[in-house]
Amino acid sequence: MLVELDIKNFAIIKSLKVRFQEKMTVIIGETGAGKSIIIDAVSLLMGSRSQKEMIRSGEQKAVITGLFVLDNQKEKIAELCEKYGLPHDDDQLVISRELAIKGRNIVRINGQLTTINVLREIGNYLVDIHGQHDQQILMDQDRQIDLVDDYAPDSFKEELSAYQEDYRHWQKLTNQLRHLRQDAQELAQKQDILQFQNDELESANLEDPDEDEKLEEEYNELNNYQKIADTANYFMQLYDDDEHGIATLLGDAQNAATDLTEFGSKFKDFAKTVDDGVYALNDARSELSNLMDQMDFDEERYQYVTNRMDTLNSLKKKYGPTLADVFSFYAKVQKELSQFETGGLDEEKLQAEVAQVEEKMTKEARQLHLIREKVAHSLEEQIKQELADLYMEKARFSINFEETKTFTAKGTDAIVFLIAPNPGEDLMPLVKIVSGGEQSRLILALKAIFSHVEPVGTMIFDEIDTGVSGRVSAAIGKKMHSIGRDKQVIAITHSPQVAAAGDQRYLVAKQVKDGSTFTQIGPLSKEETITAIAQMMAGQDVTDAAKKNAADLIKSIKDE
Repeated sequence: MLVELDIKNFAIIKSLKVRFQEKMTVIIGETGAGKSIIIDAVSLLMGSRSQKEMIRSGEQKAVITGLFVLDNQKEKIAELCEKYGLPHDDDQLVISRELAIKGRNIVRINGQLTTINVLREIGNYLVDIHGQHDQQILMDQDRQIDLVDDYAPDSFKEELSAYQEDYRHWQKLTNQLRHLRQDAQELAQKQDILQFQNDELESANLEDPDEDEKLEEEYNELNNYQKIADTANYFMQLYDDDEHGIATLLGDAQNAATDLTEFGSKFKDFAKTVDDGVYALNDARSELSNLMDQMDFDEERYQYVTNRMDTLNSLKKKYGPTLADVFSFYAKVQKELSQFETGGLDEEKLQAEVAQVEEKMTKEARQLHLIREKVAHSLEEQIKQELADLYMEKARFSINFEETKTFTAKGTDAIVFLIAPNPGEDLMPLVKIVSGGEQSRLILALKAIFSHVEPVGTMIFDEIDTGVSGRVSAAIGKKMHSIGRDKQVIAITHSPQVAAAGDQRYLVAKQVKDGSTFTQIGPLSKEETITAIAQMMAGQDVTDAAKKNAADLIKSIKDE
């Protein structure tokens, strides 16, 4: 429950601190005094969106702090605090929200910084605020199945727990199956790529890592065959010419060198060197002739070499950069291909196990459905009675069941609360009911039933009695008081009947001092309560008769 609320520089509130009590507290005051501002401050502590305009004029920041005493929510709050690394005490929680004109807003839980999303999640277990235009927990269609389950017998909860254990196992198996199929698909794609690469390399008939270099040399010869032949022929013509050829000139030079030996022994070495040179040139000429005799241009060979070089160059671009690298890559591909296995047996085993679990879950979900139907029928009757207490005896209420497309953590049931507030109207989902007195009474009827199973410790009603008659207001007040037996109830009202139903009352008043507006709040004594309710009934001119009527109203509501 909300024990203390401390507000600074929020809207027209300069500084306000109020301590709340158990059961039903009623907040009254003139329009514009700041009653709803207090609820807005609590909403911010629950994670509602903030605006800079909320900060009091002339101030740089607003600070709102709430102290909550925990009861049934202890374990859940402790679990969330552990989840988000927040300090926590078993019995209380302190939430602080700071709004700044400049800079970011700050959220603290038990003194530690946290986020708005964390605050909202924790706030779901602290306070439920309902105004004329709000949709609270009961209006959350996804939560309606939980409310039905909370009213089921303990045996149902045991069966639901057993089903959920199987559901978690089913989720694990289906995830494994999905991953296995995904992995198998990825492996198949990889195998296809490897097989393509293997086929391409295999068809290339790779045998020699130096083949590309040898082919390049052969290609150069074939590609330049005519130039080689022309140049060789030119050399041999120079060498073999009868009159002025190199051979004739060398013969003359050789004879001259031999003649010199006749004039002294010192010319013998010279003559020998000349002879060696002539013999070497003659050998070179013979070698060239032999080489040319061996050379022959083969068009088919030329085309083969050209195509083969293109093939090898293409492989080097894909798997190289060198032909040796291509050979290494080929060996790697062959090794990886040899390691592939289908894994089909594992998939078949998983499929069989999933089918077995699904068969079991189908039976369990069916049993859960049958129990829920009985619980829903009982709830429908209780809700109709609660609506009758609020003068909606002609309203129709129904809990509709639909089957989900797949298994969920709750089974195969989807539950929707349907309502037809007036005779002749079609049943419609609760979430589509328009705001107004009918919605307020419907929400109140539902809260009266579900208040002891909802996780929150505090329920706030912000003028939900607006637009209803005096007798309906009295019924609303009684219903709130009834809820206050299990929860802390805080109600803002203009209705004397609702104010009379409270266990304690606070008056919110607005004062103007030195040109500034201030809001104050304080508890009312028994006499002050009678006077305040008399003013709500008769206006500012409070007579003894008006006070007596107010006292009688309080007594009549308490006595019923």
